[in-house]
Amino acid sequence: MKFEPVDELGRIVVVAAGFALWKDGRCIAAARWADIRRVLAHRTDSTTDTIRLHVELADGTLLEFHEKAPGFDAFLDRASVTLPGLLAFASWHPKLMLSAPAGDGMVIFERPAPRR
Repeated sequence: MKFEPVDELGRIVVVAAGFALWKDGRCIAAARWADIRRVLAHRTDSTTDTIRLHVELADGTLLEFHEKAPGFDAFLDRASVTLPGLLAFASWHPKLMLSAPAGDGMVIFERPAPRR
């Protein structure tokens, strides 16, 4: 098992209005829940079976959250009540773990495009 220091994984800080990603003792990104456009879950490889979430923001910013990062569970917990339509963990996690490692991943949330 490979040990990854917290600074490499980052730390996800969750608050009512949004979340932030901290690395090396500084905030590198912060957003409101309403800024999330899409969340994709990826299985990294067959030896560690770790999950990474790619969080795409409305401005095109892409954040990567590692499941072993502090705050990962808090992010998913809060997202489940804040993002309408987010797939439940129990529905996507088993499917993802059975999929090919390092594949395309699975969209677990996508905000509908605004009506014009």
